[in-house]
Amino acid sequence: MASGKMPVDTARLPRIEMLLYLMGFCGPAFYSIYVVYRLSKEMESTLFEDLELDHSSFLPFLGRKKDIADFEWVFWQTHFREGLVFCFIGHVLVSRLMSMFVSKYRREVYLAYSFLCLYFVLGWKPLGVLLAHCMVFYAAALLRSVLLCWGVGIFIVATLNSSLFKVLKFTLSGEDESTYYLLLFTAAMSILRQLSFSLEVCKLRKDQKAYSLIDFLSYNFYIPLFFNGPVITYNTFHEYTRHPIPLDKTRLGHIVWSMCRVAIWAVITEAAYHLLYFCELEQQISILENLPLMEVTGIGYLHVQFFHVKYMVLYGFSSTIAMLDGMEPPMFPRCVSALYSFTAMWRYFDNGLHTFLVRYIYIPLGGSHKGTVRQLLASAACFGMVCYWHGGQYYLITWALLNWAGIVVESIGAIVAKTAMVQHYTSQLSSPNQRRLKALCNAPILAFLILFNLVFLGGTSAGYVYFDKFFISGFPFTTAKLLASMYCSVQLTLTFEKVLYSKRKIK
Repeated sequence: MASGKMPVDTARLPRIEMLLYLMGFCGPAFYSIYVVYRLSKEMESTLFEDLELDHSSFLPFLGRKKDIADFEWVFWQTHFREGLVFCFIGHVLVSRLMSMFVSKYRREVYLAYSFLCLYFVLGWKPLGVLLAHCMVFYAAALLRSVLLCWGVGIFIVATLNSSLFKVLKFTLSGEDESTYYLLLFTAAMSILRQLSFSLEVCKLRKDQKAYSLIDFLSYNFYIPLFFNGPVITYNTFHEYTRHPIPLDKTRLGHIVWSMCRVAIWAVITEAAYHLLYFCELEQQISILENLPLMEVTGIGYLHVQFFHVKYMVLYGFSSTIAMLDGMEPPMFPRCVSALYSFTAMWRYFDNGLHTFLVRYIYIPLGGSHKGTVRQLLASAACFGMVCYWHGGQYYLITWALLNWAGIVVESIGAIVAKTAMVQHYTSQLSSPNQRRLKALCNAPILAFLILFNLVFLGGTSAGYVYFDKFFISGFPFTTAKLLASMYCSVQLTLTFEKVLYSKRKIK
């Protein structure tokens, strides 16, 4: 960049131009939400009759039935209401008592409390399954073989996906569907922690003593992060247990504000499922493909937004409880409207999973230090791991391949941008024009980033409907309008992201 120029991302643009960008993105976004609200209201009785929407309402004053198509939200909300909330409250009480009186044995007391909670929530047989997984991983860790640890991890994930083992786990869960899914979810999250612990042991020098079984179990069964994360690697967890962050007034204030944010977003999410039936509408492909463009736009927009908000609530609640213990869990997921590249999406949406993938797959396979080819292969391995861990279904393979293709395109674009010819032409532009060029290049990336992640949320059939509406039957005018809106979104993100995300971590 030429001397004296402002950084591209912070280059100031005329206020009237920024106002146009604000209108160009927020106008269509808000209108699309309104048309989905109107459609949901019109179809409420039909959807309720044909699709059996929930009669119960957490917010009865809204006077609307609740869309229960988002299985994950309904599942965790139900379990939270029926028992998990008491596990978390009990953990906070135990933690405060241990800090005041017998902090020396805090780890052992945490573990005993965790086993007690899981006995009541899961039962002794599912708890035995989770302990058996830990024993196998710990034995592999003591042998200090990275390949063996990964082999154990891949095998246990395979048992979660295998129909034979699913029947066995269902039987061990007392043939209770809710308990079975809770075992399945917690086992999947535990595998990441178990891999992290065993691979950290493999990194120790031969003359260093391995971490103890109590270290392992207290990490894996740490209640605040046990049920649905976020993922925290063992080296980070171990450091915080040794040197917890003091709970002073400033930090306590931040924690209270964090919990308030979580509560506010939980109410907003619950209200959205009563007023906007975007999940159920998207699952009905025959309805989705016959809807007008703006309704389809709103459904897709709401789905990706509330996917982010849902994890703000799930991760935020768990992380806030962990902060009371002096930990600093991964940052809250970044809003999908503030992400305009595949690289940023994978780095900032689930920061804990990203750290896991980088530390245990990407860097060991060469990362960015062994050339572009090794870098792309390492990225492919990360996507393969995520796809297989989520279940490895066809739509997940499609989603992983599309996201990896996005990473490849961005990597190629970064190489091209560094060539002498491109550098020569861009250096002739002013900083505001360089910023406009950056937004122009990232607009199609953002469009495809949203589209590809709608494959993850709604499956390949829904993904194809969106693709057809915007890029096939809607070409060229609808495509142009979409890209214009994405351009406005990128410009707004470049303006506000440093303010919004420069102080994300609570110290």
